[in-house]
Amino acid sequence: MMKRSIVNHLLGVPFEYESHIDNLFHLINRNLSSYHPSNLLDVGCGDGNRTIRLAQHFKMAMDHVCGLDADDVFTGGGQNKFTVSRLDLEKNTLPYHDDTFELVVCNQVLEHLKYYDHVLYDMIRVTKAGGYILIGIPNLAHLINRIYLLFGVQPMCIALDSRQHIRGFTHKAFLAKIYSLPKIHFIDCAGSAIIYPLPISLAKYLSKVFVGICGYVCYLIRKE
Repeated sequence: MMKRSIVNHLLGVPFEYESHIDNLFHLINRNLSSYHPSNLLDVGCGDGNRTIRLAQHFKMAMDHVCGLDADDVFTGGGQNKFTVSRLDLEKNTLPYHDDTFELVVCNQVLEHLKYYDHVLYDMIRVTKAGGYILIGIPNLAHLINRIYLLFGVQPMCIALDSRQHIRGFTHKAFLAKIYSLPKIHFIDCAGSAIIYPLPISLAKYLSKVFVGICGYVCYLIRKE
């Protein structure tokens, strides 16, 4: 058990969840250091922790922050600090007017949706012209998944017994999808420091060069 714990630590397993949130802030710090959005929408906000951290980073008043989530467990408003609504993204449009938000975030959500196209278009709709959208996905072409497929093993991020992930995106395919979206300009992307089965010390370096083999990828786009 101790040996497994040491290996997991070397691979970065305890830091996997935080790694795709780090991606968001990495792109923000690299591209939006002087940007000061007046409001924020987090599509799939979960327990609200990430949303609050984003708002605090931008020194944004919580009454200018909105979150959406499909799970009743998460619609308590991030400890009632900001407005959260329950919404089934598969069946509903985002309940906001056109050109409402200056920053829209959708992290680790699209892989849960069978029909994800309309969510992408809807996020563009509610984003103000000149505003930004941050999207994070698990990468189907993650190095460990390539190895698994070589030996006929099901990829990690779209497991057969998973009730959560029903879509798989490779970095190249999703980037092509972004370029096909209307009114959108691609700004930047970043890969996570998690690249199984590489040790995290090496993965941190390689992620800066080989985005397409990272466990998670985050994209920053701007609405024209």
